[in-house]
Amino acid sequence: SFYRGKDAYGVLRSASYWAILLRVFLFLRRIHNRQGLKVWLIEAVAPKLKKLPAVKNKLDKEMSGQLASFREKFGQELTQPRMRLPEEGMPEQDILSLMVERKELDTKHWKDGKITGAVYHGEQTHYDFIAQVFGKWGFANPLHPGIHPALRQMDSEVVRMVIGMYNGGDECCGAFTTGGTESILMSIKAYRDWALAEKGISDPNIVICNTAHAAFDKAGKYFNVFVKHARTNDDMQIDIAHMRSLIDGNTVAIVGSCCQYSHGAVDDIEEMAKVALRHNIGLHVDCCLGGFLVPFMEQAGFSLKPFDFRVKGVTSISCDPHKYGFAPKGSSVVMFSNKALR
Repeated sequence: SFYRGKDAYGVLRSASYWAILLRVFLFLRRIHNRQGLKVWLIEAVAPKLKKLPAVKNKLDKEMSGQLASFREKFGQELTQPRMRLPEEGMPEQDILSLMVERKELDTKHWKDGKITGAVYHGEQTHYDFIAQVFGKWGFANPLHPGIHPALRQMDSEVVRMVIGMYNGGDECCGAFTTGGTESILMSIKAYRDWALAEKGISDPNIVICNTAHAAFDKAGKYFNVFVKHARTNDDMQIDIAHMRSLIDGNTVAIVGSCCQYSHGAVDDIEEMAKVALRHNIGLHVDCCLGGFLVPFMEQAGFSLKPFDFRVKGVTSISCDPHKYGFAPKGSSVVMFSNKALR
């Protein structure tokens, strides 16, 4: 009845007008639900500004300076540099001597115990023991568990032991990964796939704290999941109110840290779990750094609020044995509260 009495051209013009309005509305709503108009404008304008001759010359000069600095720094302390395959092989003893020289060079920067976040040293005796074990499996291929039954068993044992540390039940499951980054990537991929299959969400987002591990932003780039960043409160924990305000119909998960790298703060996982349950979304707890510390805090006499699978609403956890578990790099475990999510 709206178009009754109108000529065909009028109907087409009116329909086009409303279609354009709807498209603009959906576009603006998407921006609002994601980064906001201000950030969108900055992200849209900044690349164009960088192409201006004066700006580009300035950036190129700064970049060249940085590259030159890197080359100078990383070009130091080289031992017998090689750029191509040698025409003749080296005697084994010469290779071992070179490895000893390079090992000494690689340990001198951290062996005095003043480096954090790079090397987790369990003393030389432990390292020597790990080297013996690792040497027996250096060429095993975990992609073929059918021909490596013992490797398959050890993989499963590590996962189940770590699940036990985090008070997981019989429904909990997990996977052994090559590091905290891969564990985080796999958890976000799981939430993306779950949300698409169960909720039909094709434009997913997650909400993390601005102090969360950079791997969550990497996961967003890899798996086309938009990452929203919540601010911190005065205790450097995630601001629950701000986090709650960022959740929308396309949010598939929120992320808490126990603890986070920047300040060692532990997010309020219990409160975050309540929010996750209310919105029927996932809650990932990143324990990569605290992996082999936080499960034992109570036994050590320190008070720590529940953060693991004891908390209803926690749906996945990442934990790194290669940090304070003193396992070889890279070793990590990603755990899920149920097999359907995995």
